[in-house]
Parts: sequence; structure tokens; C-alpha cells
Amino acid sequence: YDEGLILDKPLVIVGDGNLGDVTVRAEGKDAISFKAASGRVSNLVLQQTGGGEFSGVDIGQGVLELEGCDISGSFHVGVAIHGKAFAKLRGNKIHDGKASGIYVYENGQGLIEENDIFGNAFSGIDISKAGNPTVRRNKIHDGKSAGINVYENGQGLIEDNDIFVNALTGIEIREASNPTVRGNRINKNVY
Repeated sequence: YDEGLILDKPLVIVGDGNLGDVTVRAEGKDAISFKAASGRVSNLVLQQTGGGEFSGVDIGQGVLELEGCDISGSFHVGVAIHGKAFAKLRGNKIHDGKASGIYVYENGQGLIEENDIFGNAFSGIDISKAGNPTVRRNKIHDGKSAGINVYENGQGLIEDNDIFVNALTGIEIREASNPTVRGNRINKNVY
């Protein structure tokens, strides 16, 4: 499907067949722009191509469950969570983006659990501007920057993650940020 999807009412979208059988590819827009009270998306390949500050998935409000998807190639970030949205990301592959894999900001919240986040040009996960997610049991690796970067009053709970082989730090915390960090395995990062 070569067009971005705008979800502005509660929907459940499940790809039929194996992962890779259904692909949503958007050029110059978000692959999925979520603006509803609730929804669920699973078993899709989501690709954002082209220029601009667009995401594979942009969650600006409501509660979205995003499960078992493959999100890649986004020009801005793989998944953006902001504007008091609450996202539940489970079992996704988020990789090879031109910026961060996941960016939680401007009061965005959520549960980021058991995802494989790798090969992104910036951090695997960025948390800033009162973003406050729970980041648990993810693999965050082979990024071109920090594994997790918490800055500008970022919050959150970061626990039981494997953070390895990133080009900079495993976890970087700065600029009045205050996350809780416990039980992570952080190794083989450059800094």
C-alpha cells in the first residue's frame, strides 16, 4: 500500500498472513498518523521514505497498541510519541531510520516492551520534554549514537534492557532529566 494512513477513529488493523505480506509505504508523510482515542496496529511492515520530518508512526494522542510490526527507513524517527499520547509498543523491529528509533517527548507516555531497536542513525530511544515512558526488556543495539538518550527534562523507567554495541553511550542522561534506571545490561558501547 503506497500511501500514508491517518487513523482518526478507533480501529484495529492487522496484517493478513506473515509479517512482510502487507507493507504500508509512505513517501513524504507519516506511514501511520494516529489521532484517535484508541486503536491497535499489528503485523505490518511500515516504511517512511522521502524527505521531511515524518515518522514511520506518529502518535499524537490517545492509546495505540503497536505490536509485531517492522518499522524502517523513516526520515525523521521510527515511532514518535507526544502530546500526552500513551503508546504500547510490543515485539516490534524498529531499525535503519535516518534519526532515532523511538522519540518520546512533550508529555508522551507509554510502555515500550520487548522490541528490537537497531541500526538507527541517532539514538535507539530519545526521551525529552517531560516524556515519561516505561522502557522494559528491549534490545537496543548497533545505533550510530547512544542506546538511550534522556535529555531536556526527560523522565521514565528504564529497566531490564540489553543495550549494546552503540557508537556512543549505552544510556546518556543530561539537562535536568530524572529517569529511574535499573537492571539493564549495558556493554560493548564505544563510550
